[in-house]
Amino acid sequence: MSNIAVLSDIHGNHVALRTCLDYLKDKDIDSYFFLGDYTGEFPGIEQTMKMLYDLREKKQCLFIRGNKENYQIDELGKEYPEWDDYPSTIGTLRYANKHLKKEDVEFFNSLPITLTVQTEGLPDIVICHGSPRKVNEKFAINPQSLNEVVSETKADYIICGHTHKEMETMCGTTHVWNPGSVGVSIDEPYSYKFMILHGCDGEWKPEFISLEADTERLVSELKESGLFEIAPYWTRFTELMITGKNSKHTHGSMLNRAMDICLRKNGECNWPMVPEECYAEAFAEIENSGLY
Repeated sequence: MSNIAVLSDIHGNHVALRTCLDYLKDKDIDSYFFLGDYTGEFPGIEQTMKMLYDLREKKQCLFIRGNKENYQIDELGKEYPEWDDYPSTIGTLRYANKHLKKEDVEFFNSLPITLTVQTEGLPDIVICHGSPRKVNEKFAINPQSLNEVVSETKADYIICGHTHKEMETMCGTTHVWNPGSVGVSIDEPYSYKFMILHGCDGEWKPEFISLEADTERLVSELKESGLFEIAPYWTRFTELMITGKNSKHTHGSMLNRAMDICLRKNGECNWPMVPEECYAEAFAEIENSGLY
């Protein structure tokens, strides 16, 4: 019997990570897989990184790089003055940049985007953030990409993150699983999501875990951190999500809507230069109707 904890998309939510790791303490876990996006919407970046480093000193841990790590490697959080007018796009990246150490970014840069994990007596598992070929590809929810990736990978089991939504599907004989998001789950109700893989009798079986969130503490920490000022609409959306007032959208879909509005109004829209008034309109649509 082999038990593997799979955690993805922490996004700086140290409260969620601590809750998940505490739950796992007495679960006879052999190893931990972390599928990327260690920083993001929440302010607990230093605490998150310390917990991860402490855990790898005690337990076998495998880490994958996510798109948030790529942003920091590419230095998108640096102080580009020409981006100062676009805080809802760039604010959380700048916040993360200020709260990461040089060693953290070097750690991110050392991480692969995919790994094939071998366990004696059990089928291999391919782990990734977005897909085995691209960190930000939502392959499992696109039939064409799903078939392509499964054909290219030729794996019995693929485990991915990135979409922030728990998922269990099949493509041919390949199992594709997503544990959901530890810190920024869009499953309803909002909770801390992860997965335990149980390997027995020549196969892997998933156990999806959902832990109750301390939403009052999360909102309080967001306010104390200054993120409502640093990344205004991005953080207001985070509050909507964790308080259960939005379960249909992601930060990415709000960004896409804001960019559509920007394109309609200005004839062009180039990331990260998305005006705050476009975010305001996109956020109002989500807050008032949940549909667009």
